Amino acid sequence: MKAPLVSIIIPVWNLWELTCACLDSIRAHTPGNAVEVIVVDNGSDDTTATALAPTGEGLFGARFRRIRLETNRGFAVACNLGAAKAQGTYLLLLNNDTVLSPGWLPPLLREFDDEPRTGAAGPLLVYPDSGRVQHCGIAFAPTLQTEHLYANFPATHPAVRARRTLQAITGAAMLLPTALFRQCGGFHEGYKNGCEDLELCCRIREQGLRLAVVPESLVAHHESRTPGRKEHDAANATLLNRRCSGCFGPDLHRHALRDGFAIALTPWLDTYLTLPPGREAALTREHITDFDPGRCWETLQGEPLWHGGYEMLCSILDEAGRHAESAGVRLLQAGFFPTLPGFRQLARSAALSGNDELARQAAEKMQHIGGILEDPEPLVTRARGLVRWARRAGEPAVEALYTGWLTDIGLSADD
Repeated sequence: MKAPLVSIIIPVWNLWELTCACLDSIRAHTPGNAVEVIVVDNGSDDTTATALAPTGEGLFGARFRRIRLETNRGFAVACNLGAAKAQGTYLLLLNNDTVLSPGWLPPLLREFDDEPRTGAAGPLLVYPDSGRVQHCGIAFAPTLQTEHLYANFPATHPAVRARRTLQAITGAAMLLPTALFRQCGGFHEGYKNGCEDLELCCRIREQGLRLAVVPESLVAHHESRTPGRKEHDAANATLLNRRCSGCFGPDLHRHALRDGFAIALTPWLDTYLTLPPGREAALTREHITDFDPGRCWETLQGEPLWHGGYEMLCSILDEAGRHAESAGVRLLQAGFFPTLPGFRQLARSAALSGNDELARQAAEKMQHIGGILEDPEPLVTRARGLVRWARRAGEPAVEALYTGWLTDIGLSADD
């Protein structure tokens, strides 16, 4: 049997329905002889244990392999075990909560042909229900908090389609040469289902190679469906900082400025993107005199950071008693603009629509924020520290951002 071009490595633990849909999408949208599929089962105790082997063999024949572990040894171990058995020129590291779309593979392969310095490439990941962006690259806030760049933007937005320099991409769907993965040592197995992909990106970039997201390749991603996915975030971040200190730097503000957006801070120092004030005001003036909800929604697809558009649209929906629609728009708005008034409005719309779970989540978010704001001193200390860092690093935009936050609460940037 001829060696495959791509070995698809899928670590799984339960959630058979997702795994089955993922495998079906590979079969439907991938040339039969181009890939082999290696699924590493981390000790599943649901239908996966009995259905995986016959399903995979039925779909892919001899190009399918199941590796069964008796206990859940985690994402990194599973991927490394699968990669060790791979025969393909390339590896596709793939979460089982993904669904591939027609024509997903050729654009990724072309990336390596067109850009010889590409070390790893990923598809544009979208949410399956909305089709909006889940991942088009990882960006780093001034605090080095990771963000999915342009999450919830329409997938066709020009900023999403633009080529850009990235420090990291997600391991949920990542294509890279098999030899490079092995040369980098695979995934470090000290992480517990998080940050493995960030370290791998660091190791790839240390070799002078670049990372890319290829928007012509589209994959739906349910995102973090594994139970307990966030339990080890703090420990993973500590390990990443120790092993990759200095590898990553703030770049969210650079992406924003390049694409014509601005960056702002919440009272609790979270970062978010906005339109420049002039653009925000111009859009509002254009719509306010003869407001049409359909036209407003259409404009929001091209200008998803137009805050006033969400406000005007929700006001009309609320007046008409269309509270479920209003809650949906408020949820999207709160994702872009994490403000206390926004969460209050979301909780109200959700409650009026009978969506008690969404109302509860919004209330819990407000309670969490309230706890942070009870003691502002740590926030002030952090803001002043970031001002000092920005001065040393020659980052005037970051310095102005945190100086402005301090000025707004009546304090100076200096102790």
